[in-house]
Amino acid sequence: MPTDYLPYNEKYVARNTTRLIFLVFELALALFSWLWAAYLLHGLNDDATRNFLVALPTLVLMALRLSAFLFFKTANLIIRYIGEKDYKTVFVAISSSSLAFALIYGIFFLNTQSSRGMAVILVDYFFMLTFSVGFRIGLRLLYDWLKRPKDGAVHVAIFGAGEMGNILERVLHKSTTHNYKVVTFFDDNPKVHKKSLNGIPVFNPDQTFEQVVRKFGIKAVIIGIRYLPDERRASFINDCLKSNLQVLKLPPAEYWIHGQVNASQILNVNLDDLLGRSPIVLDEGLVRDSIKGRVVLVSGCAGSIGSEILRQLLRQAPACVVGVDQAESPLADLSLEFEKEITSGRLIPFLGDVRDHERMQRIFEVYRPAYVFHAAAYKHVPIMELFPEEAVKSNVLGTKVIADLASRYRCEKFVMISTDKAVNPGNVMGASKRIAEIYVQALNFAGLNYTRFITTRFGNVLGSNGSVIPIFKEQIQRGGPVTVTHPEIKRFFMTIPEACSLVLEAGAFGKGGEIFIFDMGEPIRILDLAHRMIQLAGLTPEKDIIIQFTGLRPGEKLFEELLDKKETVVETHHPKIFRAKVRPGIFEEISPKIDHLITSAHDGYSANKLVSAMKRLVPEFISQNSIYSELDHEV
Repeated sequence: MPTDYLPYNEKYVARNTTRLIFLVFELALALFSWLWAAYLLHGLNDDATRNFLVALPTLVLMALRLSAFLFFKTANLIIRYIGEKDYKTVFVAISSSSLAFALIYGIFFLNTQSSRGMAVILVDYFFMLTFSVGFRIGLRLLYDWLKRPKDGAVHVAIFGAGEMGNILERVLHKSTTHNYKVVTFFDDNPKVHKKSLNGIPVFNPDQTFEQVVRKFGIKAVIIGIRYLPDERRASFINDCLKSNLQVLKLPPAEYWIHGQVNASQILNVNLDDLLGRSPIVLDEGLVRDSIKGRVVLVSGCAGSIGSEILRQLLRQAPACVVGVDQAESPLADLSLEFEKEITSGRLIPFLGDVRDHERMQRIFEVYRPAYVFHAAAYKHVPIMELFPEEAVKSNVLGTKVIADLASRYRCEKFVMISTDKAVNPGNVMGASKRIAEIYVQALNFAGLNYTRFITTRFGNVLGSNGSVIPIFKEQIQRGGPVTVTHPEIKRFFMTIPEACSLVLEAGAFGKGGEIFIFDMGEPIRILDLAHRMIQLAGLTPEKDIIIQFTGLRPGEKLFEELLDKKETVVETHHPKIFRAKVRPGIFEEISPKIDHLITSAHDGYSANKLVSAMKRLVPEFISQNSIYSELDHEV
């Protein structure tokens, strides 16, 4: 039975018994080495030699060997981790005891015993080093042979034959908590091609990738490079996925346990690694200067976007952040995550609905926020098609309440989080967000308004609540099928940190009245996304996981846009952020219409009448795959 499963007293006895046996065996090796050296040099026929071997010098040498072994604890080893330090310990123990014996022999025995003893001491020293080190190597090889799986080992390659790749290979070789066998390295550096690392060949991934994968039966690849450009990372992962390989990676070095990586820390790569572009970089100085020492309010703080805004804001040294959300359970989870910040008064969570004017007014009255980041919204397209009155109440009225209070209490800036679905909207949700954009932009230029109102507009966020990513993950975990609405549907994607960096950056340099958009690269086909997610799970699309096409949902478009046809963009100081040139509406004309829309939502107007009113406010709102399509000719 392994000692890990024994009671403490039994463990103690078992470990000490093992050490005693190991120590006795090593002393036997020492005696054998001494006798063998003497026999090889002089034979055993000479009486002087026989007396020399069995007399006091032999006893002295054994005593010195035993003392060195005990002092340097050469028997206190863990077989699975035998390595360089153990070999150094053996070298020091044997060298020190041999040197001590040579000195004693020279002083006390040289004149009374054969002078040939010095040669025996030297040969014995080299024999003993060889036997002890060889014994440990043999133990380690035997352990590896016994513990490593004989059949079914997963052949893996490591991308990166540098320092981290070397560490990773050693970790995998020593660990028994996995079923991986490293058979090759891949590396972009031509200097290491056709060489070997720890006896494992290194190949050029650009020239021999598919051939090597087939030849060595590789099933998975682990990325073992500390600093790999995002474009190269995405390109290599895509090459792996095309060959139906599972792709794994190591966590950043700061997450290693006690500065060392563990085999259990190997992670699956995620979709962030496949964006193929560098994430947006936050101008920390600009944002910190705008946030430091100020009170900031974040609505929708418990959502995926709002909570990340909180995280990034708290790093910018605000006086405090007031977080508002109507969802009780997510707010409770957030409070647990930020317990220290709440205790210190840096974060103040509030349970409240942005549509509740009196509740929101009390928050503004007490805390007087200088900055407001408005992330609260309903965002599920099919649900809002069913309940347009709720889209108006949450996305239009909620925005109006917070925006009006920000203006009334003279906040410095109000930053609204919008969506690409507000551009030429094809559904109720997108139209409600576009109406909110119109109101906020008009309010910015209304009369003597002090607050600067800014809008940020971006596409889908990887992993956000309700996005396609969590849905696909759950479907894959259940064994499929993965459901895609249409084979040609495409969407823009960005990461949650990217989206929130854009929001903070816009809040820092926005002057008021702008709609900022992000250079999100090319849109991604959802079908390709589904294929990649299945492959990242180590499975094969259409073989292990079936993909079903379910048809476009109500209000869903094949393609989203970031700009209206009437809009153009101008560059900003940030290469990834652009400003849409949109002519703002006149507040005095827009406000009564929006008030009427909100009243209609509360007064129980039929869905058709409410959507018709929305279409009059947003003429470019053309319903897609929706029961409201029949209303388009009426507007």
